[in-house]
Amino acid sequence: MDNYYDVAFITVNFNTKNLLEKLLFFFDTADLPFSHSLVVVDNASSDGSMEMLEERAQKNVFAVRNSGNLGYGNAVNRGLSVVRSKYICVLNTDVILNSAALAALWDYMESDPSAGMCCPVICNPDGSIQGFFYKFNIVFLYSEFIKKLFGSLKKFIVSLSSRPIRVDGFAGAFFFLRSGLIKDGPLFDPDFFFYFEDTSLAHAMSRRNIKAVILPGHRIIHIGGQSGGAANLELFYYGKYLYMKKFFGLRHTRNVYHLDLLKARIKSFRYKLLSAICPIRRLKAKSSLYSALSRHLRKLEPVKDS
Repeated sequence: MDNYYDVAFITVNFNTKNLLEKLLFFFDTADLPFSHSLVVVDNASSDGSMEMLEERAQKNVFAVRNSGNLGYGNAVNRGLSVVRSKYICVLNTDVILNSAALAALWDYMESDPSAGMCCPVICNPDGSIQGFFYKFNIVFLYSEFIKKLFGSLKKFIVSLSSRPIRVDGFAGAFFFLRSGLIKDGPLFDPDFFFYFEDTSLAHAMSRRNIKAVILPGHRIIHIGGQSGGAANLELFYYGKYLYMKKFFGLRHTRNVYHLDLLKARIKSFRYKLLSAICPIRRLKAKSSLYSALSRHLRKLEPVKDS
């Protein structure tokens, strides 16, 4: 790509043709106060996504084809390698955008040079606020209850606020950042394939004291659950423990691993017992899920020295 744009939007496609088509329509018709490009990085889709993209031949839309599935972060990195812009916006194909929110992000970043990243409020289709922001605290590693309690409180604050709110970072569905933040290397850690790559990125940015801000007055919708199919347990827990080893050390990783294993075994036993007493489909499915998780965790080796 030879041209320079104010904002380069990067999205990763893997068999999400219908969602990609809606995203293309938005950028084809949106009235935005900045020049922009859209780079679609395709992870070897087989649903006709790229053929559809070629047929549309939209201005300022570019395709990067991968021969295989590189995962999310690595695909974004590949897309970033071909763009030249002042700002980068990373987004999933399953977000529903609006021009007002994008214009507000642009205006905010232009007016506050101390900000490195920003994001509107990301909502579910029913309007409820998603957990799209991070707070990094070692207590959250050990207590899911405290983590959820903090998240609920922060969502409440976001819902009432009219002023920008600083957070530690954002999830990977959507975020807007200065391109200068990634001039020394890739944006996402290439060690991650699909899970926790955004957590790792946000934590790395937080360690650099990069200012990340939510703009509460603007919202976009993230549909969720449209790419990648059912959760892959092996990849999820591999990513979780890899992230923990990188940012909290081996000792805490081992501790949390054993807690996860204990919880999985307890739940497996509980649902086996309940399904034996009351053999309904939902209880049997839960029993199978936690039995599989227990077996997987026993085989997983995230706690070895490396």
